Amino acid sequence: MKGLDKLTSMRLAEVLTQKGVVAAEVITDALYIQDKEGEPFVDILVEAGHIAEWDLARVVVENFQLPFILAGNYDISQETRARIEDIDFFQHMLVPMGLFGDILTVSMPVLVTADVLMGLQKKYDVEIFPYVGLISENKKVLSDEFADFKAWQKSAAEERERRAAAAKRAANAPGAGEWADLFDEADQAVQSSIGRRPRR
Repeated sequence: MKGLDKLTSMRLAEVLTQKGVVAAEVITDALYIQDKEGEPFVDILVEAGHIAEWDLARVVVENFQLPFILAGNYDISQETRARIEDIDFFQHMLVPMGLFGDILTVSMPVLVTADVLMGLQKKYDVEIFPYVGLISENKKVLSDEFADFKAWQKSAAEERERRAAAAKRAANAPGAGEWADLFDEADQAVQSSIGRRPRR
């Protein structure tokens, strides 16, 4: 699908900054956490309560010109299930909806970045057509439709907790203050960069 390359966290960050719906410092922090810990930018914003998922989905629909769907209203075909490896979609909370020749339609948890979608296109030799969905809806559908999802989700949560604990230990280690100063400088640089980008 043309235009997949525009689906980036930085582009969404620019839109949110321009619209003033999320504070610039919150956006900067979320981008930093995504880069450092691998958590999706949209998940960070929604889980921390900075914006409702419906409002964030509306921003993505309006600014990336993509259709919206509630994945629970769609039946996943057996052909689609047979073609994919579940874990590839669990990892990014994507719901694979239908396979039409070499076109795979998916519901995104608001937004999944271009590099992920292009990687899946290459792996499965398909063209992905993404719909904007909701994080909560996609989790429910994956849990209801895929028997292995709950076990995977528990394992992923435990891994996140381990990473968080390791990061906390590192932050309390001798010399951590010097690293914190460097991170603060990096945050300021990112925020400044967002502020200097021209409006589109």
